[in-house]
Amino acid sequence: MEIVETFLSLQGEGKYSGNLAIFVRFAGCNFNCIGFGVKKEKDSKILLGCDTIRAVLTKEFKACYKTYNAKELFDEVLKLVNLCKPIVVITGGEPLLNYQNKEFLCFISLLLEHNFKVHFETNASIEIDFEKYPLYKKCYFALGVKLSNSGVKKEKRINEKALEAFKNHAKGSFYKFVLDRDFLEENKALKEINEILQICENEVFCMPMGVNELEVSKNALSVAEFCIKNGYNYSDRLHIRIWGDKEGI
Repeated sequence: MEIVETFLSLQGEGKYSGNLAIFVRFAGCNFNCIGFGVKKEKDSKILLGCDTIRAVLTKEFKACYKTYNAKELFDEVLKLVNLCKPIVVITGGEPLLNYQNKEFLCFISLLLEHNFKVHFETNASIEIDFEKYPLYKKCYFALGVKLSNSGVKKEKRINEKALEAFKNHAKGSFYKFVLDRDFLEENKALKEINEILQICENEVFCMPMGVNELEVSKNALSVAEFCIKNGYNYSDRLHIRIWGDKEGI
């Protein structure tokens, strides 16, 4: 399994914001959300994508990854445990690209057997067979379904069967949408979120787009007002407020 980074921090987004958390970031993604406009320089080239671009552009960043088997990765998690047992956030990229991988399944099993609460951050485009892989019924899923502002085509970013499977079988799940002021002013967000809710109802959290505190602050008020008007939950981006665009925290 190729891992971008592991670290102890605070969950900065969504329903469990503020929780002490160990993050395990897997390399690889089935999307490249160029609509989010995040730029990173690598070998004198400007790369465009999302705020986890190191995990997404595997060709460019492969030399930065570490390879682990299940036991080795579980040991890395144990090294980060302090006096309290944190939640373990499995993130990426898109970690569910690995959901059928034997080493990945073994790693998740080890976490659950040792009473860790396992939280996945996923774009929710990959359908899990919860009956074939019942361990995922014990996990929580933050469903970061992408909207049109991501630049990803609708037929690729919305998987109706996957959304229903997460809602019906996971230990817990919720939607987490990334919004910006311009997108809200175009009056697209409400329509797109409602389309997703018509496919599958779930708890909604909306958060402001931005890779640094300035960008988050620029979008925060508009997103908060949108949530209040439409009855959604607001999620700030705590880690960006505290640490800015610093990686590995």
